[in-house]
Amino acid sequence: MVRRNKKISGPEALRSLDRALDDIRREEKQMTRLSADAASRIGRLREIEAEQFIALAELRLDPARKTEITGEISRAEKQARSILEAHEGQYNELGTRLDEIDGEIKSILAERAKAQAVYEKAEAELDALSGAVFKGLKTDEKYQAQLASSNEAKSIAEHALKKTEVAEKDRDEKGKPYREDPLFMYLWETGFGTSAYGGNNLVRYFDKMIAKMIRYHDAKPNFSILNEIPMRLREHAERLLEDADTEHAKLKKLEDKAFDAAGGKAYRLNSEKAEKEIAAIDEAQVRLEDERDELARKHTKLSDGGDSAYREAVETLTEGLQRETISELYDAARQTSSREDDLIIRKIDAVRAEILEQDDDINEAKVRLKTLAARRRELEDIEWEFKKSNFDDPRMKFDDDLVEDMLGEFLKGAITAAGYWGQWQDAQRGSGYTPRSSSSKNERSKSGPWSKGNLDFGSFGTPSSDFSRPRGSSRQGSKGTRKHGNFKTGGKF
Repeated sequence: MVRRNKKISGPEALRSLDRALDDIRREEKQMTRLSADAASRIGRLREIEAEQFIALAELRLDPARKTEITGEISRAEKQARSILEAHEGQYNELGTRLDEIDGEIKSILAERAKAQAVYEKAEAELDALSGAVFKGLKTDEKYQAQLASSNEAKSIAEHALKKTEVAEKDRDEKGKPYREDPLFMYLWETGFGTSAYGGNNLVRYFDKMIAKMIRYHDAKPNFSILNEIPMRLREHAERLLEDADTEHAKLKKLEDKAFDAAGGKAYRLNSEKAEKEIAAIDEAQVRLEDERDELARKHTKLSDGGDSAYREAVETLTEGLQRETISELYDAARQTSSREDDLIIRKIDAVRAEILEQDDDINEAKVRLKTLAARRRELEDIEWEFKKSNFDDPRMKFDDDLVEDMLGEFLKGAITAAGYWGQWQDAQRGSGYTPRSSSSKNERSKSGPWSKGNLDFGSFGTPSSDFSRPRGSSRQGSKGTRKHGNFKTGGKF
């Protein structure tokens, strides 16, 4: 029997991505807790080890040496305990804030669902009016002229973006030999041969020798052009995108006027208000995710003993137990057949064996946490692109495989983030959904969070591995907005 994939809407697909993110965050916290418990256990085991060495000193050393050794161990133990208590307090504080952020994310997602319901209801009312509205606009000369201008501006912008992508690919491929030459890149990065170069006389002398040896002055213009052309084309394409947005806004204004005249003003205003609320919620989600990402890194570092305070505490105890006298005491006790010595030595050996096991648990948790953090960031970036590409439009339809089998494959690492995002792009292109535009009598062009007027600006060619989700300080400089999903900023998966 051939399996028929069930279709899910854009909002349903987005909720599936949200649930996957929630699962990842939950597992991150579980693994961090396991790692922290193991690290805490190691601290306690070191204290037990110290206590056993004190007992050993009581048995085997003369009073003067016994007092000296037990005093050193006790001081190290006390100092380490103080550091570990402060470390645990900081760990718990970060954990509390992470729980708060997760609660805030769930809360704003619930608010987004409410705004989306308002939007869908208003859009359904507008859809009911669209047939008559567009029938009238087809004979409106002013509207038809603006439609032609809008389509032309969009076509020009798409063409400019394609040229930019080709130039950027050339820069990456043809510039690779230059970037892999350490001498060339040294001279390039120091600004050799430009007013920015600041080497002293001795440095200048040797840099001139290097430049002559590698023929730097012959290669420099070619590398400059490789970098300059894509940058200029990108700037030009962005100006054309802004022009296309302007023309589309003019078109939408004429459509809004026609819908208002047909009795749809209240529905339109409700839809636009919901769009603004959703856009604000999405921005808030990004800020919370960024804050959480930074805190999660710190939390993980604290949990596995990677911070300096924890290392200081463990090293203090370890150093106290590795002094030459202590080692001699341990070796001597192992060579005797005293029942008391044997019992203490067995306890010390058991403690050390368990410390190794706890270390293994921490190392396993580190590996898993690294994978989880990478998957979370990748899925956050995919979700950003999903929204920016307007795939969360209620009219979008996808096979449920994308949030079942394919999502599972991505989370297991069987396919890359770029590959998984490419599956979404391919599904959109083959979905059969026609974006709202004046070319269809039953559809209305829009420019809000689910705008389809500009949808194609980021969807030509093969799936890109460049993602535009702004992170941290880069957010203010990013122009990779929902309005034109053109992958202009951001890192790679």
